[in-house]
Amino acid sequence: MILVSISSLSSSNTVEDKVIKMEPLRKITYQYAHHGIPLECDVYDAINYANDAPVFLFFHAGGLVGGNRTCVPPWLVQTCYDQKWPLISASYRLVPPIGGKELLEDVTAAYQFARKLGDGVDRQVIVGGASAGLFMASLVPHHLQPPPLALLSISGIATFHHPFFHSSTQLTPHPIPKSEVEHFFNGPVIVGSVPEYEPWAFYPAMLLPSSTAKNSDYVHPKAPAEKSAFEKEIEKRDTLYDYFLYENAFGGIVGDVDPGFDWALERGEKWEAWPPTIYIQGDADVDVDKDVCVSAASKLGEKARFFMSEGQPHLFEANSFLEEETPAMDQVRAAIAELKVIVSQALGETK
Repeated sequence: MILVSISSLSSSNTVEDKVIKMEPLRKITYQYAHHGIPLECDVYDAINYANDAPVFLFFHAGGLVGGNRTCVPPWLVQTCYDQKWPLISASYRLVPPIGGKELLEDVTAAYQFARKLGDGVDRQVIVGGASAGLFMASLVPHHLQPPPLALLSISGIATFHHPFFHSSTQLTPHPIPKSEVEHFFNGPVIVGSVPEYEPWAFYPAMLLPSSTAKNSDYVHPKAPAEKSAFEKEIEKRDTLYDYFLYENAFGGIVGDVDPGFDWALERGEKWEAWPPTIYIQGDADVDVDKDVCVSAASKLGEKARFFMSEGQPHLFEANSFLEEETPAMDQVRAAIAELKVIVSQALGETK
């Protein structure tokens, strides 16, 4: 493991700080692999975490074509901080020019890193992802051993076998012509980037020092009056998701590592080993039809737990905190409560 950088919250003597006595949250960046380019991950933890505590491995949203490892939901950081689970948010190579085989290589390396985090003792791992990050996270139980303790989906893409990805679904007013995006097809291999002012980017200063509570004094970086050429190119790359969706192209890109979920209907050995899977979903999601996960959950049967938020769009909770009193976050809190039970039971069974 190669230490790249570290940042943390300093302790304070505020009233809020005295309510919950905790070590400061820190963020450490590691290089977890080198697959033609450096692959880095951010580890959020504190110095008093147990060396054998479960690790949460998270893969960011972005349709496999964009996004960045800094885009972690604050409520997920709060949950892991409260449970003393190190939270690892991993970068991975983006499509295109790479495909499914390379994505699996990145997931394999990230999972191995998570299992050996710290002193090298094998750890139990929870895996999860937002949107296409769920597809990345699902590659773990599909292809790797041992299986994770649990799998968490946040507005997830469970599989690209669903009809939503084979129906020329159009999310833009007009189909995106190939000429606008084809320069990415043979471009350099990259990981995702987002500007520091991206609303979904998480910074440790968003939480109060030595506490799991939201820092109401935090001010997020502001967007500039005019975007740079690089920022405009990031936005252009993001439209690849819309292009591939309309062209029904995702199956050809990742089909070699995407087995879908029909196998689960047989209730065989793979189903027995599959981890309990929690789905957080908005029922007004147009970017990823809710049935993509509903269908997978129905095939998984009792392996799946579903938490549907009424009237909510894609990634509705992406910059929300646990303490927000809204019906949408009620579902997130219920899902987290279920996750805690699953992990507690799994640890009791494996110790």
